[in-house]
Amino acid sequence: MFTQGHSRVLGVGVYRPQQLVKSREIMEYIDSENRFGVPTDWLDRVMGIKERRVSPEGWYPSDLAVAAAYDALGDAQLLPKEIDVIIYAGVVRDYIEPATAHVVQERMGANNAIAFDVTNACLGFMNAIHLMDSLIATGQARRGLIVTGEQGFRNTINAYKVLLSSYDRDAFMNVAAGLTLGDAGAALIMGPKIDPDSGFRGIMVESKGEHYRLCICGDRENDTALETDMTAIVAETAKLVRSMFVDFSGKLGWTPADISLYLPHQVGLKGLKIHMAITRITKAKIPNSVETMGNIISATIPYTLHMARQQGRVQPGEKIYMSGTGSGICASQAGLVWDAA
Repeated sequence: MFTQGHSRVLGVGVYRPQQLVKSREIMEYIDSENRFGVPTDWLDRVMGIKERRVSPEGWYPSDLAVAAAYDALGDAQLLPKEIDVIIYAGVVRDYIEPATAHVVQERMGANNAIAFDVTNACLGFMNAIHLMDSLIATGQARRGLIVTGEQGFRNTINAYKVLLSSYDRDAFMNVAAGLTLGDAGAALIMGPKIDPDSGFRGIMVESKGEHYRLCICGDRENDTALETDMTAIVAETAKLVRSMFVDFSGKLGWTPADISLYLPHQVGLKGLKIHMAITRITKAKIPNSVETMGNIISATIPYTLHMARQQGRVQPGEKIYMSGTGSGICASQAGLVWDAA
């Protein structure tokens, strides 16, 4: 599915918890060398993840989302009452019912907004961008807030429960993806374009449901550890991203040389190298958030965009390519010409 973009970014915000957990601490805790024959530097060296952040005790996903939302409102110079739509896009939510977006709305006092959740594994935020762009295109919204509050470290704790009672290397590899996750909040505020040649130029989404078994977290009755066939899901996701990049960059009329920043979903060092090989975009154009944050699920792309801005790497007129992926498997690409203040 491809659509022309009708919106622009008005503000970006994040929340990064203070508590830090190093990868070596995780591997030492599960005694990875003695139990599974996996070196304690495996997460650092192979996955490229040195550390991640963990939410304060007693915090809910909405706490992370609200903190990031206020950061984005400050960036956009808007008040909560000026928001028309709130979409919460995280995997982890406060409750099964009601939607976490309503919790965010109440806590912010954004009383003029409609609110709902969208969840689609790591791709949720990109799906929310697509939906918000459509609402803006039809005139149903002028100021839309997308938020997420991911608490991926919950899956690390679930992985501990499996690994501390096992000596099976296959069991380690089955739940190892859960050891890569971290916590973060992220927010993006969108509004109508002011120039047809800037803002979101286009958005593409695609789903391959035949691969849903490659990554499953929880079942119909239990909150279980994240189980992932990492080799297979990386291979199938790479195929999907490769075909979409060729198609979508062609529709945008962008070459790799035209792209100033390439923002992929980040699960580890190998994934970043695959994106570089597929797109022929250099490492210098791909900000690395996974090294210090781990895989922060749906918060990855907005967090990395915010990080690049803090580093002075986002300037007006520059072309930014967003490449989101998620289990399912699914992917979304978006081309953004930066024109936010």
